[in-house]
Amino acid sequence: MATEPGLGGAGCRLLYRVRLHARQNRRAYPHSLDRDLRSVASAIDGGYLVRLNDDPHFVTMTEKGDEFLDLLMRCE
Repeated sequence: MATEPGLGGAGCRLLYRVRLHARQNRRAYPHSLDRDLRSVASAIDGGYLVRLNDDPHFVTMTEKGDEFLDLLMRCE
């Protein structure tokens, strides 16, 4: 599995869940669903996810996150 520095396997799976949630529910992902908050923090710090301004308990994918996940899906 191709990973970026600071974004391990758990972080990659998190990006996939965020995208899947957005496509199925057409809304931001509530990061409280994740037990591993380190992955959430790493993805935010790395610029893959961003917290919503009006509700910091929700995250959405950034362009960088979308591009990385597309690359990751092509590799696998």
